[in-house]
Amino acid sequence: MKSIITLLLFSLFLIGCSPDQEATIEDIQELNLITEQPGGDEVLYETPLMAGQHTEAGTVTVSIVDGTVEVTYETIGDWVIDETHLFVGQLSDLPTTGSGNPKNGHFEYKGTHNGVTTVTYTTDNLNEGECAYVAAHAVVSNSSGGSETAWGQGIPIGGNNWAMMFEVCY
Repeated sequence: MKSIITLLLFSLFLIGCSPDQEATIEDIQELNLITEQPGGDEVLYETPLMAGQHTEAGTVTVSIVDGTVEVTYETIGDWVIDETHLFVGQLSDLPTTGSGNPKNGHFEYKGTHNGVTTVTYTTDNLNEGECAYVAAHAVVSNSSGGSETAWGQGIPIGGNNWAMMFEVCY
């Protein structure tokens, strides 16, 4: 958040100091440091990991790390990850039931985890110059013993559920 505010203030400073000059696309791209991470990694998209529809339990981040696309689930507070199911690809390839509900057990990337706070998958289903849909499902639990279904926040997938997905372009 600090980098966004810094970028906005710096942009306003540049525009304010040069009223007769317009910022070019190249200038804006040079200033777009919001997505730069230490080590040169680039965040393409980040969204809350929503447990039980209304509780933020962490984040789902899609990044480029050393030229490879990575999707990372990371919890906050006392939430931990017990299972993950991840789909990255074209909407037409998303496994669904006849009524449109996602078949998250059929997602290409999946795992059982014993109360971890971070899970990362590397995918080759998103190439430079392409866009893909991401459906990031998890089962999360907390210290009070509650267990919830969680989805990376986005648009509804469809069917008779609250499953969500988001689009990422590289």
